[in-house]
Amino acid sequence: MTTKISNETRATGALTDVRVVDFGHHIPGPLLGMLLADQGAEVIKIERPEGDPARSQPAFATWNRGKRSVVLDLKSEDGLQAAQQLAATADVVIENFRPGVADRLGIGYETLSQQNPQLVYCSLPGFGEGNPQRDRQGWEGIVAAATGVYSKIDGQTEPLYLPLPVASTFAAILGAVSVAMALGARDKTGKGQRIEVPLYDAMFSAMGHHLVKLHEQETMDLFMLPRMVMARQYQCADGRWVQNHGMYERFIGQFLRAAGRSEWLEELVSAYGKPLDPGYGQMWLERFQDVFKEKTAKEWEDAINAEGGACTICKTIDEWMVHEHAIAADMVVEVDDAKLGKMKQPGVQVKLRGTPGAIQGRAPTLGEHTAEVLAELKAADVRKPSAPASASASLTSVLDGIRVLDLAIVLAGPTCGRTLGEFGADVIKIDDPRRPYAAEGNMDVNRGKRSIRLDLKSEEGKDIFWRLVETADVVVENNRKGAMDRMGLGYQQVSQKKPDIIYASLNAFGYDGPWSQRPGWEQLAQATSGIQVRRGGRDGAPKVLPYPMSDYGTGLLGAYAVALALHERNRTGKGQSVDSGLTLTACLLQSPYFLDYQGYQRNEPEGLGARGDSALSRLYCANDASGNGWLFLHCPQEEDWRNLTNLREFYDLASDPRFATAQARADNDEELVRELSNIFGGKDRGEWVTLLNAGSVSATANLAIPDFRDDPYVRQAGLIVTRDHPGQGKADHLGTTARLSGTPMRLGRPTPMLGAETNEILREIGLSPTEIESLIASGVVSQT
Repeated sequence: MTTKISNETRATGALTDVRVVDFGHHIPGPLLGMLLADQGAEVIKIERPEGDPARSQPAFATWNRGKRSVVLDLKSEDGLQAAQQLAATADVVIENFRPGVADRLGIGYETLSQQNPQLVYCSLPGFGEGNPQRDRQGWEGIVAAATGVYSKIDGQTEPLYLPLPVASTFAAILGAVSVAMALGARDKTGKGQRIEVPLYDAMFSAMGHHLVKLHEQETMDLFMLPRMVMARQYQCADGRWVQNHGMYERFIGQFLRAAGRSEWLEELVSAYGKPLDPGYGQMWLERFQDVFKEKTAKEWEDAINAEGGACTICKTIDEWMVHEHAIAADMVVEVDDAKLGKMKQPGVQVKLRGTPGAIQGRAPTLGEHTAEVLAELKAADVRKPSAPASASASLTSVLDGIRVLDLAIVLAGPTCGRTLGEFGADVIKIDDPRRPYAAEGNMDVNRGKRSIRLDLKSEEGKDIFWRLVETADVVVENNRKGAMDRMGLGYQQVSQKKPDIIYASLNAFGYDGPWSQRPGWEQLAQATSGIQVRRGGRDGAPKVLPYPMSDYGTGLLGAYAVALALHERNRTGKGQSVDSGLTLTACLLQSPYFLDYQGYQRNEPEGLGARGDSALSRLYCANDASGNGWLFLHCPQEEDWRNLTNLREFYDLASDPRFATAQARADNDEELVRELSNIFGGKDRGEWVTLLNAGSVSATANLAIPDFRDDPYVRQAGLIVTRDHPGQGKADHLGTTARLSGTPMRLGRPTPMLGAETNEILREIGLSPTEIESLIASGVVSQT
C-alpha cells in the first residue's frame, strides 16, 4: 500500500531547527528547498505576484511540497523590505538567478549577510560568476547540451535528447550537500557563508570517471568479457528486455546456474583479466543472446535473483510506480495536492534512522501563507537564526577533525567518501587485498584518501577494523542489506563499541522493501525505474544514460545524509545510521515525470528519435563539414520567438499564419521543425550560435567531453584538473564543483596506490613494526 502523506504531518528530521527562505523558481532552487524540507526544515517560498513559472507543470507539486508560499513584489519597497526581514530570520536562503540579479533586486548575499551574519546563502545559477557565459540564462537544455548530455549513442549518427532535468537535479543535490556542510560549520563557528553551485559546474559531478584521461599509459580493461556478456540488456522469449549484471566470478556462476549452463563456467572464468579476441567475445555474446530467448523476462528476473544474481526487467516508469518494492520502500508516496488531488510523487531521498525526515505536506497554493508569515514578522518574539550563540571556533574545512572509514567499492559509496574528503575529512579507504580495480574508476572516486588493503573476512583483519573504529566518526559502506551484519561489522555491532558513530549505507535498491537484499548496479537502477525504456523507446532496445548519474547522485546524497547526521550529532552527541539507494536517485532524476494522478496522461519525449521537447526547444543540425554541427535552440517565451523572428534568416516565420501564436506553433510543431531544420542547414554551427546569442536567442553548440576538456573556464575553475598520480603518471580527473566562501572544498591529494598507507595507518593505531610485518606475511594486509 502506498504511503499517504497528511497535510498535517509534523516536521521531523535533522533540520527541524532550520528556516529556509526560498527565492527559487523553475527546478533547481525549489528542488533544493524540497530536499531540505523533507529533512524537517521550515521552508518559506517567496513568489512573484504572478507566481513561480513552474506552477504550470504538474511536478511543481513535488518540487514545492512541504513549503509555505508568500507572494512578494521584490520591485516594490514594501515587498523588498518584507523579503529582507524574512531573510533576517532565516538560517538558509536559496536563489537561482543569474549572477548579479539577486544583488540588483536587493536580496544578494552582501546585503542580507550584513543584517544576518549567520546566514547560509546558496546560489544555483545556470553559469557561475567566473564563467564567461555568466549573463546568459542557464536553461536546462542549454546547460545539458554544453556538458555532453545529448551525446550520440552506439549505432546512432545523431545526438539523443534527454528530457530529464539532470543539470538542475545535480545542482540541487550538490547544493543540499553544501548547505548541510555549511550548517555543520556554523555549528562550530557561529558564522554563515555564501555557496555557489552553478548548474554547468554541477554537471561535471555527474560525468565522473568519463573525465579521467591517462596521458602516459593505457590500462587494460580487466572486465572486457564479463562487461560484454554479463553487463548488458537481453531480449527474452516474450519480446521484453532485461538488464543483467554482475561482472565478478561469483555472479557468472549464479547466472549460469539459473540458465542451466554451469558447464560454461570454467571456460568463461579462464578468460577473465585477459585481452579479448573480438571473435571469441562475439561467440559468447551470441550464446547468451540465445539463452535469454529461452524464458520470459519475468522468469529470468525471478530465476537469476533466486540464485543471488543481478537482473531486472527493463520497466516503464508506470510499471515501477506500482511495483511492490517501490511502494514498500517508499520510493513512491501519495500526497493529497490542492490542485491535482491524490498524487504519486518520489519519496524522501535519504533515510536518517535516528532522526527520520518526512514529507511535511502538499505544495502550497499561490500566496497561501502570505498573511500568516507577514504577521509573524510583526510579532514580539520574531524568530532568530538557530546557530548556537557560543560557537566561535575557526575552521578552514567543514570536516576538520572528522575521520571516515570508507569500505565502499565501485562508484556510489566511494563518491560519498571522496565528497566527505573534499569537505576536509580524513578518509581511510579500506580495500580487499584480492579485489581488482579499474584505474580510471579508482582515480576518479578515491582521490584525497589514504589507502589500506585489509582482509575484513579474517579475524586479524576485523581486530584492526575495530581499532580503527575507535578513532572514527563515520563509516561508509555499500553492501546489500544485512551483508555487513553477517560479517559482524554492521551498524548495531559498530554502534555498541562507538555509540556516536555515523554509519552510512548505500546500495542499489535501498534498505527497505523486498529487494533491499538484492545486488545491483547503476544499469539496474536505470532499468527498473523506467529510465532505460525512456531512452530506448517502448518498442526498441533499452538504453542507458550518457553518464552513471544514479551512482554519482547517490554518492552525493550519501554525503548529504552524513552531513545532516553530523549536524544532529553537534546538537545531541548521538550517532545514527543513514542510508539511500541508486533507485531512489533514479526516481528523483525523473521528477518531472515521476508522478501520477487522476486524469494524468503521459506525453513525454522518449525513444531514439527524441531531439527535444518542441520545435523551439530542440537539437538542430547545422551545415558543418565535420558532421558534428549540432546545436541546441531554446525559445520558451513569446519574447524569445520575437527575438528569433527579428533575425533576417527567420523573418518569413513571423508572417506565417501556421506560427502566428504560441498555440498555433504548438499545433504545427512538426511543420515548424521542418522549417527550422531547413534554415539551420544554411550555415555552420559556430555562425548560428554567434548570430542567435547576439540576437538574445538562447542557443549553444551541442558538445561532447573532448570539446570542452581543455576549455579555459573549465580549467581555471578546476572542474577538470591534470596531476601526476602514483603509478599512473599524468592524468586528468574531476575537480571540485561547489564554491563555499568560508570553508572551501579541497581537491585533496592524488589517488594513492592501493595499500600505499597501510603501514602508516597501522602505526597510527599502535601496531609495532614486527606486528605489521607479521600481518603482511599472513596476507591480512598489504603495503604497496
